[in-house]
Amino acid sequence: MTVEQSRCLGAGQCEQLVPEVFRQDEEGLSRVLVAEPEPVLWPRVLQTVQLCPVQAVIVEEAPGHARRTPSDC
Repeated sequence: MTVEQSRCLGAGQCEQLVPEVFRQDEEGLSRVLVAEPEPVLWPRVLQTVQLCPVQAVIVEEAPGHARRTPSDC
């Protein structure tokens, strides 16, 4: 899982939805804190992929889910 820095606008939705996984850095851009979150967090992580206003959150593969990229949303 990554946050594509060239797309990130720092809206902060990912950190609000899953603060255990995402954090905004000193520039206001989101960063991944935990590359492999616990299974219980995946529904919120996938919600973040869908809700990111610039589709900057990219998930390669989630447990029990197919690959999710911005084009899948």
